[in-house]
Amino acid sequence: MPNYYSILPASVRYDKKLTLLEKILYSEVTSLSNKDGCCWASNNYFSELYNKGEKWISRALNNLAKKGYITIEVEKNFLRKIYITPKGETEIIKKKEKKKKEPM
Repeated sequence: MPNYYSILPASVRYDKKLTLLEKILYSEVTSLSNKDGCCWASNNYFSELYNKGEKWISRALNNLAKKGYITIEVEKNFLRKIYITPKGETEIIKKKEKKKKEPM
């Protein structure tokens, strides 16, 4: 296991629509991205690391991608790259601005 630090920004930490597993996976992806700028880990790697089935891992990563926190790219040779996206940082700001504009 690499010995890198991980990042869990407030936009991810306080997103009530994310599960705890999704938040931990996001943090792990940031950690594993420190070396190459992207994460190469497989669902099997995450599954063994967190003692969760590969389907749980797949759903969690896909949900993070759907919400714009990560981008998943699959190359022709089926190698997967997971990138952290800047969108996750701005989601909470957008939600707060929207609430301010809503009439009471």
